[in-house]
Amino acid sequence: MNKRYKYNESLIRANSKNKYLNASENRNPLLGIFRLLSGTINCTDEFLEKNHKFRTNYFQFPYIDNDVLKQSIFTDLFPEEVKISHLNSYFKVARRNKKFYETIECELIKCLIANKSANFLESFFYLYRVIEGISYSLPLIFASKLKDYNKSYDLLQKFFSKSKESELAFFKKFICEVYKEEDFFKTSISINLDLIDVEELKEKYYKTYSSLIIDKKNIEDATENEEVKISFIGYYEFMIEVRNRYFHFLQGTWKENLKTTEVLYPDQFFKPLIDNGINWVAIILFEILKFDLDS
Repeated sequence: MNKRYKYNESLIRANSKNKYLNASENRNPLLGIFRLLSGTINCTDEFLEKNHKFRTNYFQFPYIDNDVLKQSIFTDLFPEEVKISHLNSYFKVARRNKKFYETIECELIKCLIANKSANFLESFFYLYRVIEGISYSLPLIFASKLKDYNKSYDLLQKFFSKSKESELAFFKKFICEVYKEEDFFKTSISINLDLIDVEELKEKYYKTYSSLIIDKKNIEDATENEEVKISFIGYYEFMIEVRNRYFHFLQGTWKENLKTTEVLYPDQFFKPLIDNGINWVAIILFEILKFDLDS
């Protein structure tokens, strides 16, 4: 765990039979990610001496808040045959790709803390760093765990094109190929403009959000100034477009980047996007974890 942040365990006792699910004692970064995204852990920022409670279960789709902490939150995510003892055994030995997960864990903590602190622009910054961090590694981790070498080779061939593509495009191919039949892939994600606190911004931001969805086929429904529903893969493309158009400010390109005058209240602009984005990332990370557990 990063020296700045320390987990405060309140659900799993250190001397219990499921002690390897205790995030304070088991410093496995994959466990840290699991506890953060399941909304079942507290974390102290030792530099600022501030404690944060994470209670949003982003592994559920759509995400929900955990009203009461209980161990069944873990097993409710999995098929009935998966018991908490299985998860305990898994996190006892899951040590591969430790450095990769350590990096993602730290970025994720910063993203979640910024979100809880209503610093939504900052939260989006870290969220996007998580997306970039997993975009190349997760497909390779998935392929490495396939039991059939030929199937693994064939799958990787589908992800790589002859022309040089970005890691983000590579990740999109992976998602579309591996998860296209999953229920979550066929479910839309709703941008709720009621989350914007300044009433007069809703119309403006509705138009801006809509303009940033390049492939209009990804808009599955919309209510003017209230809601935009985007397909699962469309939301991934939307997040990339938001990043490209907001954080870049080159004036000589064919794309018209967002000006500060268009987004005078950036935290309000990003507020309806963050929980959905964390939910999106959590679903993919959870699919990798489930596949690894099954393997």
